[in-house]
Amino acid sequence: MKRVLLAAAIFVCSFQTIAFCQTGNDVLSNGVSKLKSLLTDHIIEKAYLHFDRPYPCYVAGEVVYFKAYVTMGERHEPSAISKILHVDMIDKNDVVMHSIALQLTNGIGWGDFGLPDTLQKGSYRIRAYTEWMRNDEHPYFFDQYISVGSVNNVDRVAENTAQALKPSLQFFPEGGNMVEDIPIKVGFKAIGLNGLGLNVKGVVIDNEHKEVAKINSVHLGMGTFGFIPEIGKTYKAMVTFADGSQESINLPAAEPKGTTLSVNTDDPAKISIEIRANKPFYKENLNKQLNLVVYYGGALKRYTPKLDNSILGLDLPVNTLPTGIVQVTLLSETGEQLNERLAFIQNPDLLNLSIAANKPSFAKRENVQVSVNAKNKDGNPAAGSFSVSVIDESKIAVDESTENTILSYLLLSSDVKGYVEKPNYYFANVNKDTRAALDALMLTQGYRRFVWKQLINGNPAANSAVAYNPEKEINISGSLKTKGGEPIPNCPITLLSKAGGLVLTQVSDSQGHFVFPNVQFETGTEFILKAQSSSGKKAVLALDKTSPGPVVSPGNAIDARYNANADILASLKNSQAPGVMMANAGSTSLLLKDDKVISPKSGDDYRSSNIGGPGHADQVIKGDDIKNSSSLSTGLSGIAHGVVFNGGVPALQTGATVSGAMGGSEGMEPMLVVVDGVTVGQGVPLDLYSPSMIETVEILKGANASIYGMQGGQGVIVLTTRQGAERDETVSKEMSPGIFSIEPKGFYKAREFYAPRYDAGQPANNLPDQRNTIFWKPDVTTDADGNASFNFFNADGTGTYRVEVEGIDSKGNLGMQVFRYKVQ
Repeated sequence: MKRVLLAAAIFVCSFQTIAFCQTGNDVLSNGVSKLKSLLTDHIIEKAYLHFDRPYPCYVAGEVVYFKAYVTMGERHEPSAISKILHVDMIDKNDVVMHSIALQLTNGIGWGDFGLPDTLQKGSYRIRAYTEWMRNDEHPYFFDQYISVGSVNNVDRVAENTAQALKPSLQFFPEGGNMVEDIPIKVGFKAIGLNGLGLNVKGVVIDNEHKEVAKINSVHLGMGTFGFIPEIGKTYKAMVTFADGSQESINLPAAEPKGTTLSVNTDDPAKISIEIRANKPFYKENLNKQLNLVVYYGGALKRYTPKLDNSILGLDLPVNTLPTGIVQVTLLSETGEQLNERLAFIQNPDLLNLSIAANKPSFAKRENVQVSVNAKNKDGNPAAGSFSVSVIDESKIAVDESTENTILSYLLLSSDVKGYVEKPNYYFANVNKDTRAALDALMLTQGYRRFVWKQLINGNPAANSAVAYNPEKEINISGSLKTKGGEPIPNCPITLLSKAGGLVLTQVSDSQGHFVFPNVQFETGTEFILKAQSSSGKKAVLALDKTSPGPVVSPGNAIDARYNANADILASLKNSQAPGVMMANAGSTSLLLKDDKVISPKSGDDYRSSNIGGPGHADQVIKGDDIKNSSSLSTGLSGIAHGVVFNGGVPALQTGATVSGAMGGSEGMEPMLVVVDGVTVGQGVPLDLYSPSMIETVEILKGANASIYGMQGGQGVIVLTTRQGAERDETVSKEMSPGIFSIEPKGFYKAREFYAPRYDAGQPANNLPDQRNTIFWKPDVTTDADGNASFNFFNADGTGTYRVEVEGIDSKGNLGMQVFRYKVQ
């Protein structure tokens, strides 16, 4: 049959510049209008964290450093929407252990989490989000698992149980369906018991047992095959998986009437689109208008050909398309979606980063000077923000294909449904094979920024009201009331920083409410609030509760598997001996001396925000047992073993006695209070928290409490709130009538990465230097000429050191580059 090429683009609608094309009163115009609203009123935000290590493995007692890149829109421009990024550390029970707020400047910020040296070995998650992201039905939260080993426990953890009873194989006809008498390309994906891709081979046969195609996976269980479904025939695959198991699987039935849509990206210079109609469909719809819509990076191309031939074709030069996912959709004259195909465009439009060191090789502890130059796709200097990680690669072999980078995450993983195995494989070394594998991924895993059918039908989800406004600032707010609960209006209130310098004044409104807007301060800053009531009535201060954070969704079971490289790091840290130890970056088990399996204790399946994890408390009290109590301390009195309460403040009966404690001349030293992983402090009354919001209460004494250091010496009470429950993170204490001491949660101040200096003339340092992360710098900026430089000192390890630079310029161009050098 003759392939008729479509004319050049009939309609080009760029949503990025908000220049929309009007196409008359046809049915698709409504969908185009809805898409305009979606892309302008609901601009997406994404967050990506670059960690100080390319492999997500740490040891208890270390610090996890990261830089946050928050982008907006389809072209990944640094976000101007939100000024605050929330970053949570989550345990294996989906409980937020610790949460920080990062101040964003042009979408950029950085922070860290210190891992207690007593942290229980296992897999933990780091989640990052803005409030604005929560408006999306499927929000673009960043979610990364890290594996934490321990120098006190280098045995392996239990393997994850199988996710299925047998391997599975799925088929994905290109364009969505097979049609009789039309050649079709079918994508397939085989998944093993562990949820990862599994190699498979076999044949496709028809109902007369005639072979029509061969099946042979080419990458991670994925591949394609082609054949022509004949009228009235059915097909099945006879396959053998890599584990030796065999199966017979029916292919989807071919439609007796319809169209197919194929997209070919084999030629890096163009994308070829082909529409085919079989005889029944072609005869019924001859000369009717079709709608072909190509959506990419916030822009739209629309073509409206007539079905005057059974084969229609179109070639698009890819230099007009940005690197990323392209969504090609074929709709009928009435707006019915006929076919859809996703493709991935890889263009040389990313930042070109050049990295060079002042020497080809170095000695141990020698100073290394590195220069970076950034250019855009046109070869012009690029001024941008970058982060730098340097590791001793001789300790852990980096499998770059499994790495999560700024390219693989923002361009691919964040948009594709399901788990993307080895995401950086498609970016680390682009060639014909990686392009083919990436196209197979596009066939087998979907992406849905929107669905045309919903847009055309006016689905309110595309135009829903904004529930969460972008956060621009931190406010300190609350209300003043009398002891009887009456508001104290028109009351002058003064806010002072205990450190000095800040003095702000406000007046309470008719309801006694007050707000100090846009207060710039760091977490840990203490303030004094003075309320000068003219009525002479004693004021009771109630600080506003923070809105509840998003519920923690269950993590991906594949990502959650413990990575044995963390045990290698723990072993090296424990022995402090140099040497090379290698493991596959995706490994989940490692046999060490005295190897044993650690399994959860019976009854340890409750939600816990104890940094030691569930099963490490002397007593656990379920919230359902106390939820109807008049106060939390009342509910716990008599139930919490060995704990007494004075004014709601808990203390151990066997605790130390101090003078002037708890309001008396002599009393017991109070316990440490921890709420949802946040250390609130000692002497805090539990009645600040409603019994109905508590899911579990854990009492820690002695060895179990020692995980909190000296603060836990007099015991610890850990409160874990119910998911979605509100809680007041701001603690206030009345120092004297009308004068309150408060410590609200502010912006997190990132700690500076520590690395020793070995300058000439300095006293010799004979301590062993077995650092894993050699250097971390989150604030590298290139100048107007695209240049930046930094320097650091090597450790004692010899072999290959790996320098990784990631970042973004002001226009949203992304860049990532790796450089290696030798240490002898």
